[in-house]
Amino acid sequence: MKYLLALLLCISITVYAKPQKVTKHNPRAGSYLLYDYEIGVPQVAYNVDEIRPIASITKLFTAIVVLRSGVELDEKVVVQGTGKGKFPKKSKISRMNLMRSMIISSDNLAAQTLANTYPGGFNKFIKDANTYVLGMGLINTKLVDSSGMLPGNVSNAKDLARFLWIIKNNPVIRDIANERNEIISIPKGKKTIKVHLHNTNPSLFVFDNILISKTGFTNPAGRCVVMLVEKGGTYNGIVILGQKNVSARSKIATDLMNIDPLKKPEQTYEPIEFDFDFK
Repeated sequence: MKYLLALLLCISITVYAKPQKVTKHNPRAGSYLLYDYEIGVPQVAYNVDEIRPIASITKLFTAIVVLRSGVELDEKVVVQGTGKGKFPKKSKISRMNLMRSMIISSDNLAAQTLANTYPGGFNKFIKDANTYVLGMGLINTKLVDSSGMLPGNVSNAKDLARFLWIIKNNPVIRDIANERNEIISIPKGKKTIKVHLHNTNPSLFVFDNILISKTGFTNPAGRCVVMLVEKGGTYNGIVILGQKNVSARSKIATDLMNIDPLKKPEQTYEPIEFDFDFK
């Protein structure tokens, strides 16, 4: 019943968010959000409405759009694109292995290949991706490529928290997006090549309750991460955007991960109004 209320009600509440000043020495104050889906309450929020580039968080959108298309994940497709990746260009790799490499190790070429081999091609992929995000109520989100390399891939913390809730039960994403390391064996002639994947999120190697994770980085976006976590038997969404380096992002992530879901944050934060229509 609590989940139903959290999903259906439009909640207007006051939460407490630690302010960050934007100065010439700190031009990327960024955004962050800890959202408790169980009771429909953000515990900590800062700059949650600010629309920002999301870099490789885009790859989670690529994953769900490809999965929704109904393509065969075991089908091998030709690796193609302009980015760098784990697999040689023109080699034939299954979509599932491309998906693993894209989500775990943030492989740009894998993301480009999935879009370029999408039914109808890249342009159809982009059209379907933006139709999907609008259909899900993600009105502040826009996608222009599949990897997140372009600054035109944008969203805000509120949309990304909603998106985490939408994809939380997808079996393929749940199976992949919390893997720390994986080895993919690729046949090449009479030999077998082993491709090592290492997750780009340091928090995964510290905490055991992260269910879905994806990092992002470009110069315009800064250091970003989204995480679906389980705290005390409840789902929580963590979104961090626009941090200046990995250490700053990880520090915020650790602070948010360690907040007790049964307690309110210390009220030393500046109160802000936070209207969240979570459907």
